[in-house]
Amino acid sequence: MRVYTQLSDIPPSSNGRLVTVGTFDGVHRGHQALLHRLRQLSQARQLTACVVTFDPHPQLVLGKRPPLGILTPLAEKLELLRRLGPEEVVVLRFTPELARTEASAFIRHYLVERLSMRGILVGYDHRFGHNRQGDRELLERLGTELGFFVEHFPPLLSSGQPISSSRIRRLLLDGDVETAAELLGYPYTVCGTVVRGDGRGHLLGFPTANIVPDSPDKLLPAYGVYIATTEIGGTLYGALLSYGVRPTFGDNLPARLELYVLDFTGSLYNERLCVSFWKRVRAEKAFPNAEALRRQMEADEAYCRQWLAHHSLRAGLTGALTVNADERTQS
Repeated sequence: MRVYTQLSDIPPSSNGRLVTVGTFDGVHRGHQALLHRLRQLSQARQLTACVVTFDPHPQLVLGKRPPLGILTPLAEKLELLRRLGPEEVVVLRFTPELARTEASAFIRHYLVERLSMRGILVGYDHRFGHNRQGDRELLERLGTELGFFVEHFPPLLSSGQPISSSRIRRLLLDGDVETAAELLGYPYTVCGTVVRGDGRGHLLGFPTANIVPDSPDKLLPAYGVYIATTEIGGTLYGALLSYGVRPTFGDNLPARLELYVLDFTGSLYNERLCVSFWKRVRAEKAFPNAEALRRQMEADEAYCRQWLAHHSLRAGLTGALTVNADERTQS
């Protein structure tokens, strides 16, 4: 997969390109199915399969709503896209100037003139250009005028509703990491660096690794305790993951991501770990004292071990994606 961040670096294509355009945050199962169709169609038409995406996320630039958490910062998104096999990915820097580009100008100058687009594959809800004015009717008209074909891809449904990035964000913010994983096709994963903490976990008998996510824009699920997995030195471990403000120890503490790795001994300081969320054990709560918290953590560990005994350990972002390419509905 070739990645381009400058339009000037993109070589000409003798046969032309089949393009799909989107933010693709999360690269969820709906995106995966669309990208599978991109490969199929590009091979049938003998065109180069090209994904055009944006960084940073448009909503972070436009500021039309409170900043949302990002499911997959650029490095993670590119890794997920790589596994789905497009020949090219073009990353356009999303700026206020780009946001003001009229829909017809974006298609004409960016896609047709710069990319030699011969066809475009678009999702069911795709809108583009200034104020999202570009729609299906405009695409069809421009296709006739400029010589490219348009294929519209239907939504992938789960429980009767389209799979979408916004739906997955809501699930994560509710702590429902299991349903989020079903829609993503892989467990939600956060990567970051281990830093020194305050040592309370060690004193309680549960030494934890404090993880600072790679990206400050990365969405983190609801406060609580989760069953997780992480890979250390090529070995996959089960773990308990706590995310929250540790209300037992005071007020106004900063939120932290703390990982207790089962059956692991050794230092993890300065290591980069990717942690996958599998199941929420409980919400965060304040305990009357540290001893009460320690007893709860023992119960959490026992539950985690019991759950893992009935579920095979699997990696998250480092594992295989679940691509149901030809699926249109999911009960």
